[in-house]
Amino acid sequence: MSQGEGFIVITGNVGTGKTTIANHLISQLEEESIVAKQLVTPNLSPDDLIVAITKLFHLHPEGDTKAAHIAELTDYMRRLNSLGRRLLLIIDEAQNLPIESVEELRMLSNIQVDGKAIIQSFLLGQTELQDILSAPQMEQFRQRVIASASLTPLSEEELYKYIAYRMQMAGWEGQPLFSDEAVTRIHAFTEGIPRKINTFLDRVLLYAFMEEKRKVDIGLIEEVIKEVSGELNHQDDGKTQNMEITQTATGTKLSRATTQPQKQVNQAQQQAMNSIKEEAVSDAEMQEIALAYEGNMKTEKLETLLESVLIMNRRSVLLQGQILKELRKMNENGGSDKES
Repeated sequence: MSQGEGFIVITGNVGTGKTTIANHLISQLEEESIVAKQLVTPNLSPDDLIVAITKLFHLHPEGDTKAAHIAELTDYMRRLNSLGRRLLLIIDEAQNLPIESVEELRMLSNIQVDGKAIIQSFLLGQTELQDILSAPQMEQFRQRVIASASLTPLSEEELYKYIAYRMQMAGWEGQPLFSDEAVTRIHAFTEGIPRKINTFLDRVLLYAFMEEKRKVDIGLIEEVIKEVSGELNHQDDGKTQNMEITQTATGTKLSRATTQPQKQVNQAQQQAMNSIKEEAVSDAEMQEIALAYEGNMKTEKLETLLESVLIMNRRSVLLQGQILKELRKMNENGGSDKES
């Protein structure tokens, strides 16, 4: 920061603390000397990136061209410099930027007053950002990087110290609440990722409070893991519900995939169902017919279903008419048994 120029690059997997570091840095800066703004970027083109930066600093250029935005941004940085201040730009999720947009940031850093750069940039991104910056065409940008760091998950020893520190900051003054075995299991479950650790241990402490536990041992950790894992696996009353991705007119949807138990049918019933399948009956219709075999469908609904099949498949009218009669008879017998 004291150099006041160039790029600082921080990379790391999701949840390792990149944004936390940026927020902590901003909170420590002296606003009298540095104007800092943070931009969480999606996939922005070079032109869109410049527009986003000018809007971030509440600038209003005369015109909508890229040149007008750059001119307004340049004037703003020079005004700051005349007041003894400089600009700090923090780009979060920078791995989403195209290479051309990263190069645009480098061109922006070329703006100087009296031979001194008046903008400094932090790039925060997931590990893919390293691959982007390693591209051959990024050589000039790499020469402007004055510092870089890669955040990694906490080791088990670091996790033990991290828990002790967080407990102390929360006001805990007693003996260590977590056993060594518990910390080892926590590390294995969370993979040492701070965001996962924070979320999981919130649940652990809540569980310990509700159960009036005085010590967090491995048994308690296993109980919470079982509870949390059940939620993540979308379990319902002990039965896992699978999820399926479907394409709809409005976009990609994630929904539960319903599965039906297989039905036991005799040979004659199977032949009838196979005959209907040969006439291009949909799977949904076949499913409803299968339900009818067990007497789970009222006769009126069964008639409606089979009549629609008849309309769709006129070539098999005689066969399907016979099936309709048989199913009505079976359904009436099954229905009367259920009603009794």
